[in-house]
Amino acid sequence: MAHAAAAQEARWEFTVSPYVWTPGGSSAIETGFGTLEADASISDVLSATDFALMTVIEARQGRWGLIADFVYADLTERKDTPFGVQFSQAKVETQLRIASGYAAYRLHEDAQVAVDLLGGFRAVSADLNVTLAPGTLPGQSFALDKSWVDPVAGGRVRIALNERWSATAIADFGGSGGSERTWQAIATLNYRINDRWSAHGGWRHLSIDKDMGGRDVEIDLGGPLLGLTARF
Repeated sequence: MAHAAAAQEARWEFTVSPYVWTPGGSSAIETGFGTLEADASISDVLSATDFALMTVIEARQGRWGLIADFVYADLTERKDTPFGVQFSQAKVETQLRIASGYAAYRLHEDAQVAVDLLGGFRAVSADLNVTLAPGTLPGQSFALDKSWVDPVAGGRVRIALNERWSATAIADFGGSGGSERTWQAIATLNYRINDRWSAHGGWRHLSIDKDMGGRDVEIDLGGPLLGLTARF
């Protein structure tokens, strides 16, 4: 019996969680005319079919786990009459490809609550295209692109509400590797369909502050997410 229990404890468990994420967004970008602040609401994102896809893969054995988090975000933000009447409109097209990796250590676990300490990295590849439509000045455009890696640390808490419902909160913070600052927070409500499948809905916010091509760039994305998790 002791041998069987040890074998069971050593067994690797895997989960795969694909999500659809529809974030509203805002960007602040330094230009030669001042700081351009543009935004897109969640309704703008839905009408423009801009979106973000996210997949989280986790492997766990006992107290230790490995987590991989992949995000692709495509968002268009606009601002009318930026910098007074010098330009009639500004448009910022942002593409983000983000891969985060964490080592997770389970600090506490009982029938209701599980708490994990997270440490790892976030790798970001960002492409921004900025277009200033003519106003009193001729139209202008420029592109920024950059790839970098930041160390991050954070935590995760899971709370069982009953046999089928649970809640999860995740947060991390990092920087100094390539970004001046990066952080994210995720909260979901989870429903267990059966032993293999569960469904999730919630909210995710991601923030990045980075110097790109000599310009200070701040990107904030936040909005609802919906997805499934499969356990193996």
